[in-house]
Amino acid sequence: MKDFISEIIGRVKAEQKSIAETVTAGFNVNSFEDYQRLVGRHEGLMLTLEIINQLLTEDEEDES
Repeated sequence: MKDFISEIIGRVKAEQKSIAETVTAGFNVNSFEDYQRLVGRHEGLMLTLEIINQLLTEDEEDES
């Protein structure tokens, strides 16, 4: 199960990096709406990582 979760975390982080590079380079950011969409997507992925981290922390506490 940990390998599956590690894969999810890795892919989410890779997507965050891709979004950050897109925004900073200005690729596919033709309007303020595009910018807002990308920033919102990045924030959503950040929240996803926080939720996964909370669940893993709860799991570790339950095992102790």
